[in-house]
Amino acid sequence: MQFVDKLRAKPAVQKAEKFFPAVAFLAGFSWDSITLGQRIDQTDLAFLLAYYVGAFILVLLLSAHLEHPEGWTKERLKAAKSMTPAQSAKPATQTVATVDAGADNIKAAEPAEKPAPFAASSRFSTVAGKMANLTKPATTAVASKIKNVADASASKIKNAADASTAGAKKFAGKMGYESTSVPKNAIVVHHRFLDREWSEAWKSRFTWMMQFCFGSMYSALVVCYFKSSGSLASLILVLMLAVLLVGNEFLQKKYESFGVSLAFFCLLGTMFMNFTIPHLVHRIGFLWFFLSTLASFGVCIGIQRLSHHKKRVLIAPAVISTALIVAYVMNWVPPVPLVLKQQMVCQNFDRTNYSCDIDDPTFLQTIGVKLPSVHRIDGAEVYYLSSVYAPADLKAELEYRWYMKDEATGDYKLIDKVSSGRMVMRGGREAGYRSYTKKKDPAPGRYLVETAYKNGAVIGSQKFEIFNDSPAKNGYVRDSLQ
Repeated sequence: MQFVDKLRAKPAVQKAEKFFPAVAFLAGFSWDSITLGQRIDQTDLAFLLAYYVGAFILVLLLSAHLEHPEGWTKERLKAAKSMTPAQSAKPATQTVATVDAGADNIKAAEPAEKPAPFAASSRFSTVAGKMANLTKPATTAVASKIKNVADASASKIKNAADASTAGAKKFAGKMGYESTSVPKNAIVVHHRFLDREWSEAWKSRFTWMMQFCFGSMYSALVVCYFKSSGSLASLILVLMLAVLLVGNEFLQKKYESFGVSLAFFCLLGTMFMNFTIPHLVHRIGFLWFFLSTLASFGVCIGIQRLSHHKKRVLIAPAVISTALIVAYVMNWVPPVPLVLKQQMVCQNFDRTNYSCDIDDPTFLQTIGVKLPSVHRIDGAEVYYLSSVYAPADLKAELEYRWYMKDEATGDYKLIDKVSSGRMVMRGGREAGYRSYTKKKDPAPGRYLVETAYKNGAVIGSQKFEIFNDSPAKNGYVRDSLQ
């Protein structure tokens, strides 16, 4: 890490780093746009899984915090005890004497009772005075020795206390805590790896790596969900992912907040599992989307429990999971990983090679400015053909929804819904699973046909206009669905 830090400290590298996010964003998004949706294989899922696992590890690391900043683990108490000096200076034993600080004399203890005879008392006092005068030098010497011993003892006690404080400070510095001594009411807690505070340098490294993992997942999911979206409602969700994809380049500092990183991880985890689980079980539908949402939220619960954060950090993931389930029920979530590859409206359909006659398109129709047209020959049926890509072995029921525009209101109204047991697609064909629907003797007007997952979201749609006459200029051309 020191080599990386020194390398990043160079001016040339710092200038290059400013352009790295944009280059990585454009390169990754371009690669995903070209590869994903055309053919999805195991390597694509392996890369997405690697990004998801990487994001999981980083969110878990960023969840680290001091659960008991004022507490002491058993390991800390043991280390502090071993670093505290074991021997302390013992105070010197003092003799029973009272030193008068204001005089050089030593006051002798007064007798408990006065003697009865006055003469004996006077004589005793005289003798006592003489003895005091004789013992004065010796007593002064003893007092001086006592003082010296007391001073030496006090000095040793002070030195021992200073050594103890220095040891505690040294220990506190190694352990990364501000406490410099073991408090009497220390809270003994079990030591955990996540019971710590990361330095600013490590937080920056973690958030940078998380930004990379999140950005890679955003890029892949935006492409996959965009290619699977076939309605305005599902496109809104894709646009939201695209906004987060761009915003991810500016959210590195925000990811230091465990609540923020956990919320984004829940969103990406649900979208990722909704994309991956159909590959594993070869099915799509509400059940599998619900299970993918539940699994993603369960991972968030596991992170919260491992980190010992309060349960309120799960509010945002719970709201996101609920909103996604509601969006799926409302058919706002694209039916990933189904992708509409090709579609056409024509006449004189040949089922053997999926070929038919289409109106020779004009330049405006080719570039999408003008709606495709079908000049219907008398008695001819109008066919709508489509091909839908799905991963190998995935099975899904499809349906077609016919809408006709009401000229009075300008709205497209549902006039027919076509589905059958034969319209069960089986994935694996790179050009897509081919299917068709037809309408006998349709009235002239504007139509909209949707290719959709049965009772689910729209995969793709096509608007066109039907005329009851032959084309005036270009005529018909023979085309086929690949």
